[in-house]
Amino acid sequence: MSPLACHPLNRVLFARPHRLFFLIGAWQLILSILFWFVVLTGLYLPALPVLPLTVNATSAHLFLMLYGLFIFFVFGFLLTVFPRWLGTAEIDRPRYTGIAALLTVGMVTYYLGLLTSRDVALIGNGLFVGGWGLGLWTLLSIWQRSSREDKRFALFPLGCVAMGGMGAASHALWLWTSQGELLVIAGAVGLWLYLVPLVIAISYRMIPFFSARALADYAAIKPRWTLPATLICVLTHFGLTVFDQSEWLFLCDLPLAFIGAWHSYRWGLWRSLRVPLLGMLHISFAWLTVAMGLYVMQSLLQWTRMPLDLGLAPLHALAIGFVTSMLVAMASRVSLGHSGRPLTADRTTLWAFAVVQLTALVRVLAEFPLPGHGYAYLGLVLAAALLWLAAFIPWGLHFGAIYCRPRVDGAPG
Repeated sequence: MSPLACHPLNRVLFARPHRLFFLIGAWQLILSILFWFVVLTGLYLPALPVLPLTVNATSAHLFLMLYGLFIFFVFGFLLTVFPRWLGTAEIDRPRYTGIAALLTVGMVTYYLGLLTSRDVALIGNGLFVGGWGLGLWTLLSIWQRSSREDKRFALFPLGCVAMGGMGAASHALWLWTSQGELLVIAGAVGLWLYLVPLVIAISYRMIPFFSARALADYAAIKPRWTLPATLICVLTHFGLTVFDQSEWLFLCDLPLAFIGAWHSYRWGLWRSLRVPLLGMLHISFAWLTVAMGLYVMQSLLQWTRMPLDLGLAPLHALAIGFVTSMLVAMASRVSLGHSGRPLTADRTTLWAFAVVQLTALVRVLAEFPLPGHGYAYLGLVLAAALLWLAAFIPWGLHFGAIYCRPRVDGAPG
């Protein structure tokens, strides 16, 4: 064993996959939006210099937010819980540290490429995809080794992670060929075949479980139709998006809004608010209904040829309100539980979650026509970026310290 591996900090940080991956993910939560804030100020504020980029800024923002950020939390969570769900041995430390290293080196190289050379960005994207593939292969190996009869449920998150890897590879192909269709595919895959169904699948499994542990006389509701219906909706949305038929999206988005609303009701949204840490999960899931309702409105406006356009409001309600809120709620709860701490939301956690809610509202509001719309849009977009940083800098420092410390109860892990 190397001296580096024997260092007390490394023994703690590498004790479980979620510690290392969540710590890197916390850095990415800050860096990805800090990068975007610098880009925005350079583009819109004449007094500040424009950041010279080798890749279109919006395309880089898409890649960082869809692929370069959430995957660290996804792998940190799944590499930790998959062996427990499927009754297999835990993953070897060299394997998950290798996955984290490839993903991290790929991201660092991608950032450098944005400032130096498109080819360097492509190399970083390729390394990142390699780490993603190694992580997917590891999860698939766990599934194959499992002897449990009820392991089919794990194929859904596995499929979402596989689709995400293909989307990240599509972005690399776009960097190589500059074919715009690949960028459209990368965006559609990242949202509709990777993040949205994955977060719904994890919510479907974990929200009733956590609710049953926190609330008395709680009946866990997990209907069998949820995941198949979700799959039909997201596949249809993906297809209509790729073939530029957005006016028909209400056909799949209305059922998905119904799925969200029905589950929020049956899972006990109002009752969950008695326990703040649990309520965070339920509020996050409720954003799915809000976001899909906005998508339905936008689709119907296009279908009826109305002049009003909601712009990127539905996208940000989904990406910030639903996905990012769920990340804060789920990662906070997992981090507290796996560090031996009480499952109660402290001030930092509540602050981060509340500010993320405000971030989503501000960013959605920016897309609506307001008096002095040009200035209002700029101000609200910059405000949303600053709010994001105000949420995640203290959250990242707080939980980053937890990941680097032993469990408070003295248990391993």
